[in-house]
Amino acid sequence: MDDRLDEVIKKYPVTVKSRRRIRGAVLLDTDKGICMIKTYTASQKRLIFEEDIKKLLLNGGYGNVDYAIPNIDNELLTDDGNGKKWLMKKWYSGEECDIKDIHKVLLASSNMAILHKIMVIGQDGTKELPFKTNKLDIRGLFLRHNKEIKKVHSYIRTKRQKNEMEICLLNSYQNFFEQGNQAEEFLKESGYDKLYSDTIAEGRVLHGSYNYHNIMLSGNSIITTNFEKADIGLQIIDLYDFIRKVMEKNSWNLNTGIQIIEAYIKERKLEKEEQKVLYALLLYPEKYWKLVNFYYNGKKSWMPAKNFEKLCRICGQEKERLNFLKEVKKLLI
Repeated sequence: MDDRLDEVIKKYPVTVKSRRRIRGAVLLDTDKGICMIKTYTASQKRLIFEEDIKKLLLNGGYGNVDYAIPNIDNELLTDDGNGKKWLMKKWYSGEECDIKDIHKVLLASSNMAILHKIMVIGQDGTKELPFKTNKLDIRGLFLRHNKEIKKVHSYIRTKRQKNEMEICLLNSYQNFFEQGNQAEEFLKESGYDKLYSDTIAEGRVLHGSYNYHNIMLSGNSIITTNFEKADIGLQIIDLYDFIRKVMEKNSWNLNTGIQIIEAYIKERKLEKEEQKVLYALLLYPEKYWKLVNFYYNGKKSWMPAKNFEKLCRICGQEKERLNFLKEVKKLLI
């Protein structure tokens, strides 16, 4: 592997001073700065789309992205002669965003809004979209998940002997099931269809994986990496995912959540449809549904202690979560 990698690196216009392995890649200290090289398994078309998004950002004044470095043949991918394609990218020295540090979290939220303003491909009605973009039917997703929650509840009720996980699921069912129904009903009146149509017409792009792993801070600079899941779609989903994950790690601290939204809005104003969709997404008990789904599709005779702990934590944080949702509704709706 090292021999093949050496041959691949020789095909790039860099001189390597040192290198070290990280998860799924190799970091290179070169005469052109820090680079990262790894195998690439997606299509050439997909890679071109990712790089086009990064060019949009670079041209829009946002310079800290992990753009691809062409080899000496001016190609983005390099074949190692053994069937693998390698990609070299610009990389940075920095630390992952600490989601326990409110200052860094707010920087990341502002950064996301800046990305969203720039990441608009634009459509004039004659160009084809780079991919066939299927509408993400969030309401349909909510309906299916609600049915699954109800199905699991009915299944557990019929069991004679119930373990701790099952008893907890039964006791918490009514609250979370009602939230699921309320989120679906709210989404129905949110103007979601208009928002999606505008998104496609304008070619708005979301990062798709905007989390602390893909946000680095170096001094006063913030770097965004790993656009592998970027696509034309509702940008508000990036904000929702970020809020939920930060809030789960911070026990649904009210001030933290409100400040995240305000930091985003300061850079990019939310449309009224985006505000309603964001509230519906936050209202839906996604984490609860995931545990219900995992339980139902796993072995009923064996209950992972970790999942029971997660369920207890979700239930234990519910008072704080409901308080947050109450204030978010005042802010957005």
